[in-house]
Order: sequence, then structure tokens, then C-alpha cells
Amino acid sequence: MVLREMQDGVIRDGLWAQALIEAKSDKAKAQSIYIRLRAEDMQQHTKMLLVRQIQQAMKTDEVKRKDFMSATDMKKPR
Repeated sequence: MVLREMQDGVIRDGLWAQALIEAKSDKAKAQSIYIRLRAEDMQQHTKMLLVRQIQQAMKTDEVKRKDFMSATDMKKPR
């Protein structure tokens, strides 16, 4: 995915700058460092999305449980 982004001309400026610094301005080294940094960035973003989805699912499940009445609940006087 990172290579495809780069071929399409999509470069994250902040990550590229970081890669250049780590590579001491050697563009060939910077490119491989950039690929590593961008892949790590993508993994972190994916993890954050999954956490949000899980949190949302838990909230939705919590609402369903509050609305749920068991047979025992139905027998209790109100």
C-alpha cells in the first residue's frame, strides 16, 4: 500500500521529513525509512479504527441490555 501511494505521488510530508532526518539527507535511505514509518502509521491508524468500532459496539450492546427484560424481570411487580 505504501509503495502504491508513493507511485501515485502521495507522500506524507511529516513522515518524509522524519525519514530524511533519520537518513541524514540520503534520499535512497530515506525512502526505505519512509516506507517503514508509513507502514507503522497505517498499522496504528487501523488499530485506532478497530478500537473505536469495538467501543461503539459495546455502547450499542449496553443500550440493548438496558432495554432487555428477562422472564424473571417480567414477573417482578412494578
